[in-house]
Amino acid sequence: MTEVFGKSKVKLRHTLKVVKKVKKAYAIIIRNGLILLVRRPGVLIWELPGGQLLPNEGEREGIKRMIDEDLGFKSEILELVGIYSKESEEDITYVYTAKEAQSQSNMDSHMYVAFSFFDIHNLPLNIFFDQKRQIRDYLSGKYPVRLRLKESKLTVWLKTKLKQKKK
Repeated sequence: MTEVFGKSKVKLRHTLKVVKKVKKAYAIIIRNGLILLVRRPGVLIWELPGGQLLPNEGEREGIKRMIDEDLGFKSEILELVGIYSKESEEDITYVYTAKEAQSQSNMDSHMYVAFSFFDIHNLPLNIFFDQKRQIRDYLSGKYPVRLRLKESKLTVWLKTKLKQKKK
């Protein structure tokens, strides 16, 4: 049996499957018709505030914790917009609406390098595709939704090229 990083391939494959399951939660925070988007260090893409939940952490408490810690203000978690997963991954993403407990003039964050409120009907071009979909679901008013997203043609093409390269 071949070993990789001191583990057999069978054990490594099992380990990767366990690590691959990730629960994430994000918040749609609206202020005066504008939506809050954030950017992480080294990433030029805007996204909803949130991220990976801690083990055994509930979605509502997790997103509340992340807003409190990462943006530095108290929030109230309101409604579930949707639960999203992908064909290719075991990740589950929860999106909630949230509001500031009181309006903030200053946000202080060690997690994000930028945060800004954008017109919800005129989002920046550099926003994660999945989150554009989640924002559209919010705007539709028909939620909560449960959606399993298909892989994009680009992702399928890239995976095919990577498999061919390995051969």
